[in-house]
Amino acid sequence: MRTDILGMELSPSATSAKGLVTVSAEDRQVMADAILAGARYLITTDVDDFAFEDLAEHEMSAVNPDYFMALRLSEFAYREGVSVLAEVAKNPPRTAADVHRMLGRRHPHLTARFAHLYDTTPVPADPDQPSVLFRGVACLRCDSHLGDEEGLQLGLCGRHRGR
Repeated sequence: MRTDILGMELSPSATSAKGLVTVSAEDRQVMADAILAGARYLITTDVDDFAFEDLAEHEMSAVNPDYFMALRLSEFAYREGVSVLAEVAKNPPRTAADVHRMLGRRHPHLTARFAHLYDTTPVPADPDQPSVLFRGVACLRCDSHLGDEEGLQLGLCGRHRGR
C-alpha cells in the first residue's frame, strides 16, 4: 500500500500493527503508520472503519475530508483551491462558481460553509454520503482532548462549538 509519490516518501511504514483492535488488517496498518508518524488526524471517507479505542488510546481522530475541510479551511484557502481547480478545468472549462457548484456533490459541508462566496447553489449531495463523519478524541479546531458526549459526536470542544 505504501508508495512514493512524486519521488517523496510520505512517512515510514510501521513494522507491526499488534495491539490495535481496528477490524481489517489494511486499516490496522494505516492506523499503525499514522501512530508512527505522530498523526493527529486520519482523513478518510471510511471513518467508521477505525476503532474508537485505537483512536482514543493514541489521542487521534478519524474525520471525513468534507467535514474536516469545512471546519479547518479559511475563506482564502477555499477560494484559492476553487480557483486552481477552475484554472485546470479544460474539458469542459469551468468558472470558480461552476467548481464551487460541482463540489456540492461530494463536499456538501464544505460548500455550505462557503456558499456566500459564489452566486450559485451547489448541486445536491450524492445519496451515498457517509453517516459517520467523525470518530475520536482530538478537537478538529484546536487539538484539545474531547471528553463530553457532544464533543465526541461533533469533533469540537466546548470552545469551538457553534462557530
